[in-house]
Amino acid sequence: MAFEIDHVGAVVHVELTSKQWSADATLFAVGMDGSRITAAPARMGAAGPRRGIAAITKCYAGPALPEDPDARERALAAYHVQRHDVEDAMNQMLGRDRQMHRPPRLSWDPLIELLAEHGTNVSEDQLIAMPFKFEFSAAALAALEQT
Repeated sequence: MAFEIDHVGAVVHVELTSKQWSADATLFAVGMDGSRITAAPARMGAAGPRRGIAAITKCYAGPALPEDPDARERALAAYHVQRHDVEDAMNQMLGRDRQMHRPPRLSWDPLIELLAEHGTNVSEDQLIAMPFKFEFSAAALAALEQT
């Protein structure tokens, strides 16, 4: 019997140092019956600077920036990586965001292979189109909230 997919997602683990963030994620699929299969230990990862404009993965999402150019520059320099930046990086690795550069090789293979073992043949494009859920631990969310 084939595994009928309700949605897919990723469990994300985040580590922060004073200068950078790194995250790895493990993909999973949840069936229509609520059962869950996880493509472990295969993982995908991303990393970047923890602070400043380079910490912005896709676009700035914070308080309105000041009109004054110097004040704007200071505000962007004070920016710190947030949950949506990590999600944007993971979405890019999966080809889920058409506005971002699509890597030549996406990170779906471990989940595609696992689903095939459970009788479900699915393509990258089909997985991209499915509902997707990120799961972060409370510790990861707390770390991302720190300035």
